[in-house]
Amino acid sequence: MTYLKRAAGIALMLSIFAMTACTAATSTVGGGALQAGAVQEIPATAAGETEVLAEGVASVSGSAVDMARDSALDDALRKAVEQGVGAFIDSETRVSSFQLISDEIYSRTSGYVSSYRIIEEGVYGDLYRVVLRAVVKTDRIQDDLAAIGLLLRQQGRPRVMAVIREYSAPSASESDSGGSDLFETAVLEHFRNRGFPVVDAAAVRELMDDDRTRLLLAGDEETAVLLGLETGAEIVVSGTVDHSRISRDIGGTRREVHEYSVSARAINTRTGSMLAGASLTVALPFSRAEARSRAADSTAARLESAILEGWTESVNTTVIVASGADFQKVQELRTEIMEGVRGVTDVVIRELTGSMATLEVVSETSGIEVMDDLYGLGTGFVITRMGSNRIDIEFVD
Repeated sequence: MTYLKRAAGIALMLSIFAMTACTAATSTVGGGALQAGAVQEIPATAAGETEVLAEGVASVSGSAVDMARDSALDDALRKAVEQGVGAFIDSETRVSSFQLISDEIYSRTSGYVSSYRIIEEGVYGDLYRVVLRAVVKTDRIQDDLAAIGLLLRQQGRPRVMAVIREYSAPSASESDSGGSDLFETAVLEHFRNRGFPVVDAAAVRELMDDDRTRLLLAGDEETAVLLGLETGAEIVVSGTVDHSRISRDIGGTRREVHEYSVSARAINTRTGSMLAGASLTVALPFSRAEARSRAADSTAARLESAILEGWTESVNTTVIVASGADFQKVQELRTEIMEGVRGVTDVVIRELTGSMATLEVVSETSGIEVMDDLYGLGTGFVITRMGSNRIDIEFVD
């Protein structure tokens, strides 16, 4: 009987392998079989989409093979979506926010999978196993993760300030006093509605003069960094908007059209680098207010999308400014951070002047997480000030 069972098992495995070879020779990647519940990414098929190879399993209860198959299929699709989520947020955030993600993302698996193809399935002992290729809508996952605030939380909820000037024809240098702040307000409102903390526009205006405005609108990073330090903003959005009235033939009738041409950028005040840029033109008939609103929302949406995408593709940099420093203390701190802070890939000593030192911590985690682990080290220094990506410490004897 034992030999018969073994022979039957070998025959089943050979038949499954033969079926797999005929239906989909790519059901394994790199020559190795997928492990239970595994997901492996393969090249993207289109912008905003990625194709993954996913496996799902479910227990077979009695003769209810069809029900087990359905459950295994659902498990495989969920694994595919989990891979999409993992492209945007780290494992710690996924664990700490598991219930929120389950309710808001995993419960709507079908909304994120545009198509799938089963390439292998069958009963293995008391388990039903499904292997499939699924096309996952990563752009929608990113958008929904942003909507529930997880991407912001992972980045320490950076604050946004904006300086945008609207000009009207015929002179592009002459500000339209009737709406110079309305475009800026609409952009800030978009970011606020998406969960970004925003800096009060009135407080920003008090800090602006003609020279600062001119430099910032020209894209000067140093001015953006300085304003960020003064206002507490980690992201500075600046740009210009040109409004003009033009006449167009619409449906055989000449209509007045309001055209908005926008050039805007978002600067990371922690590094002085550009996070995102947006250049677009929106033209709508009849209503100037509607054209402005549409252009402002489109501008903010493009900037936000590029910012979120940049966060997922780049590592995080946290600046540590230390007082009471000397060479030995700074070197010891660097070693402690490399060995004791999770996700750190490098620590660069940028400056040591007198008793002041500046270090940059490059990590796969947020500045808040770096600060938490740094606080846990707790030897030889005290934390005197912190922001989302800046930590001030003082060495103590």
